[in-house]
Amino acid sequence: MLSLFTPREEKAAVRVPGRNESCWCGSGKKYKKCHLDADMRKQKHVVSCRKS
Repeated sequence: MLSLFTPREEKAAVRVPGRNESCWCGSGKKYKKCHLDADMRKQKHVVSCRKS
């Protein structure tokens, strides 16, 4: 897939909520109690794939 953004611009476009903010999924829970762990695991997987 062709992207019009450089990787740095793509990363800047994605906003990650703070730990104590409401979760992006709309559940009403704080981000740290809802999707923080899953997002961190996903981020580690992406980083480890890029190193290979």
